[in-house]
Amino acid sequence: MHDDPLAETAQPAGAHMAAPAAEPQARPAPHALTILLGWCLAFLAIRLLEHGTLERDEAEIVYLTQHLRLGYGTQPPLYAWLQWLFFEAFGIGRFSLLILKTLVLASTCAAMFQVSRGLLGRRGAMAATVSLALFLQVGWEALRIQTHSVLLTAFACATLALYFALLRRPTLLRYAGFGVLCGLGLQTKYNYGVFLACVLGASLLVRAHRDVLWTRKAWIAVLPAVLLVLPHAAWIATHADLAFAGTVRKMQEDGVADAHYAVRAIHGLLGVLKAFASFAALPAAAMAAVCWRRRALWRGQAAFDRVSPDSRFFACLYGLCGLLLAALALTGEVGTIKERWMIPLFFSLPLGLFVMFPALGRDAVYRDLTRVAGVFALGLLAMLPLRTWLGPSFGKDMTRHHPYAALSAAVAQRCPAARTIVTESLLSAGNLRFARPAMAAVLLEDAQRERPPLPGPVALVTHAGAAAESLKTFHGMWPGASLGPPLALAPAVEDGSGRRMGFMVACAEP
Repeated sequence: MHDDPLAETAQPAGAHMAAPAAEPQARPAPHALTILLGWCLAFLAIRLLEHGTLERDEAEIVYLTQHLRLGYGTQPPLYAWLQWLFFEAFGIGRFSLLILKTLVLASTCAAMFQVSRGLLGRRGAMAATVSLALFLQVGWEALRIQTHSVLLTAFACATLALYFALLRRPTLLRYAGFGVLCGLGLQTKYNYGVFLACVLGASLLVRAHRDVLWTRKAWIAVLPAVLLVLPHAAWIATHADLAFAGTVRKMQEDGVADAHYAVRAIHGLLGVLKAFASFAALPAAAMAAVCWRRRALWRGQAAFDRVSPDSRFFACLYGLCGLLLAALALTGEVGTIKERWMIPLFFSLPLGLFVMFPALGRDAVYRDLTRVAGVFALGLLAMLPLRTWLGPSFGKDMTRHHPYAALSAAVAQRCPAARTIVTESLLSAGNLRFARPAMAAVLLEDAQRERPPLPGPVALVTHAGAAAESLKTFHGMWPGASLGPPLALAPAVEDGSGRRMGFMVACAEP
């Protein structure tokens, strides 16, 4: 009974049609993967040649990796653990930050190529993989600033790849591997759980997939997943507010809390639609333009494939994602939906559309889309070093210009005995530790929650505008500390504009 669904699933989408799109390949196309790897290495080279300070996400990860913990506030711990390993291996520096991200980007490309090759053939796999660059939250923000979201995308791609590998051959080892992947994926970002729930729900709604996957072997995936996620789940149980309060606050930003429920629900639904449209607009426009240009190839053929289980799987997957987002909006508690929250739900749209509408899957369409997305991906690489200079031209303050190198030298001169920096700013904490890895960093917000003793001689470093409040917080935290006279500093911003940033530095001892 299971043989027929398995055989049907193993075929590339649209294989029952006489379309040249589905070209089953016995092994990966080395030259395609080499091109993708070359793009990742070009990213590494460009970022290594950059100068300047760290942007927020990278500064955050430098700060977080001072300690190995089961949880780090609103972010699960996996990226911080991996970054800690790279810092231990290569030291705290730009190479350690970037080599990890490069490996994650390369894994994303490899996993997306693998799952797409089994469904679309080699040319379709290249088109679907390169199309990831068209999602600005994946192609641009990942290169510029993101950390946890980059790892999330890699695990989401790998989950789809292993899911379809299980359909082809549901062995015990693959079930166990799927469980390991899910257990780790749940510790990349919490919205991976939404993606996983939708994948599993879609597999239950498609009979051919359900008959193959949901057997007694499926329990083999549960044990490693539970064992891997259990420690972090235990941490969440005792730190629920720390884990989710920040995300809830972000979701309620720009909301209409005092309005009637119907107004709040409509506001939430419009926010969901706006976030989805912003996330998917560019790849959708590129695909529409390419398909319209080649419309003569598929005119008159059936549009949506109602027969293929893979087609129905992607339709159910996106349908469930949409329903969950709508349900979230209908709670009336949603004011803002961030575009990056769409990454695990809709990153596979180009692949899914080609599977659901196999008449579009022609070599000419794949080739055109690869060219368009490839040129765009190269353009993103070219923009990376230019963003430092273009930002101020558009009136955008670039954190890469902040004078943390000069500030670090001034702190060392002012407080030579200090081995710890206490600050109110996460950006300052990460950048000052990055500039002087021997110095520890303590964020006042975290210190208020954890109540640690003052760690020996310290340097209190704050932005000038936050100096009064930070001094008050510092005295409240450590009333017995001896705090020296504060020094006002105004190092020059490193963009050649002549602007200066104000800071306050004070030395303290227990």
